[in-house]
Amino acid sequence: MYMRWVVVVVAVVACSSPRATQDVADARMSDAAGDAYVADAAADGVVVSPADAPPDAPPDATLATPPDAPPPLPPQIVAIAPALGSVKGGATVTIDGAHFEPAATVAIGGIACAPVLFDSSAQIRCVTGDSQFVEGARDVVVTNPDGSVATLSGAFTYECPWTTSTGRRSCGAVPPRPSFAAQPIAVWLTQLEPNHGFVANPGGVGDNLDDTTDATLGSQSAVIVTDGGGTLRTLTRLGAPAVDFTNRMPKLWVKIEQVRRAATLQLDLGDSQLANVFRFNFKSTQGQLWATEGDWVAFTLPWSAATTIIGNPDRTAITDLRLRIIDDATGVPVRFHLNGIAAVDEPIQTYPRGVVSFTFDDNFASMVTEGLPPLVAHGFPATAYVIVDMVGRTGRATLTQLATLQATHGWEVAAHAFTDLHHAARFTNLAPATLEDDLVDVRAWLIANRFEGYDHCAYPGGDFTGGIGTNVLGIAATYFATCRTIFQGMRETYLPAHSHKLRVFYITNAVTLASAIAAVDRAVTNREWIILVFHKLVDAPVVTTEWAITDYQALVTHVASTNAAVKTVGKVLAP
Repeated sequence: MYMRWVVVVVAVVACSSPRATQDVADARMSDAAGDAYVADAAADGVVVSPADAPPDAPPDATLATPPDAPPPLPPQIVAIAPALGSVKGGATVTIDGAHFEPAATVAIGGIACAPVLFDSSAQIRCVTGDSQFVEGARDVVVTNPDGSVATLSGAFTYECPWTTSTGRRSCGAVPPRPSFAAQPIAVWLTQLEPNHGFVANPGGVGDNLDDTTDATLGSQSAVIVTDGGGTLRTLTRLGAPAVDFTNRMPKLWVKIEQVRRAATLQLDLGDSQLANVFRFNFKSTQGQLWATEGDWVAFTLPWSAATTIIGNPDRTAITDLRLRIIDDATGVPVRFHLNGIAAVDEPIQTYPRGVVSFTFDDNFASMVTEGLPPLVAHGFPATAYVIVDMVGRTGRATLTQLATLQATHGWEVAAHAFTDLHHAARFTNLAPATLEDDLVDVRAWLIANRFEGYDHCAYPGGDFTGGIGTNVLGIAATYFATCRTIFQGMRETYLPAHSHKLRVFYITNAVTLASAIAAVDRAVTNREWIILVFHKLVDAPVVTTEWAITDYQALVTHVASTNAAVKTVGKVLAP
């Protein structure tokens, strides 16, 4: 029996299988001499050939080599539909082709199109991503899990779908991003409801203390009319339940007709029959009117606007209210409507020591060479309101410098005007279509250059009313979340009284360092938002909008010493 066994040495012993081992074991059971040989052969890595195995040994199927499987076919793209979508993404597209795998991924112009829904090997769907306002035709790329790729060149086009009122399509016409919530009311003092308790003194022709024909709150307002001769008119309510104004500011709802003829507009908060009074001034100045003609406006009065104190008023227990109106004695009466007084909270949690914003207009080069270093020393950012066609001109900041201000130093680059011609003319003197195009163009430029401040603007000259009557506020509000004035009759508040009429401390060559420091200190004490406006920093100021470099450096150092928050305009509203 020993002589009838044939042993074959297999070169690759790693291919030995459990079945082959069993074959050896079966052979071992058939003959003692054979058992000894097979055992020795197995120990030496030798496998018995099935062809020479004993007749009762089962065949070893594992030794059969299956034919090679064909490699998977690479994906193919035939079409994509729709082939046009918004730069903001969100469009569901269907891609037709062949050999798609369930875990395939899709990119359009390098931007992920996700999630991917696998319908079949011939069709997948996905949702387009945000191209960051980059328009144009882009490649569609499908990648299978094995790394094989299909590309359909230029098959999908990103487009800005937003249009102006005249139908012009532009990325600059994208609606502004919301930036802050409405200002909540802490306590209502009055909405001029029936039996409100206000009296007019002295009585005047045209007065109506229960006017049900015109109100923005509730069902009625109170109206008093001046005589055109400069006589003081008042609306007064005494002895109401006490209201605690600790950590709170007053807010008014008023409407003024012939507002340019108003010489005095004041609110008195007090007690003891107005023997003790905090007097707030809220008349507009500087060529533009914060209270626009014939419009209901609501605005918060910061405590720094309480420029007169009579007696010893108790802020914790205000019982008496009085509005004081005097016209300019030119024979034109002023018609004053009052519809509400409330208390709103100061930002004791958000900005317990107030907040400061450094802003620069007109992109002068000194903003970078002189304005930046002191801010960098304290880690302070700023907002630059730029005139686009002045970027890179002699004496102005370059595009590279502006990009560095944002990327390296956290600045905000925002809109002032697209052309210097429109800046010089002022927005109030532009035709509506011309103004709208300028605002859309400056936003489109900011967006195209990746400047995050495209939702914020500053009015040239601070003007938003007057001129030829263009509705500057309405057009600006269509495209911007905030717009800044140069109205400095009072500081701004957080939250702002009106996001498209931001109030400032306007720095001119007539402003002393001491007055600027005092304004900052009042803002810190009263938890206000002080927006500092600079133009050109020079050694020896001559032009109105110039300020001394040394004064600027000292002011930045003082702001740092107050521990007030310092933020860009946009970041103030998104703490």
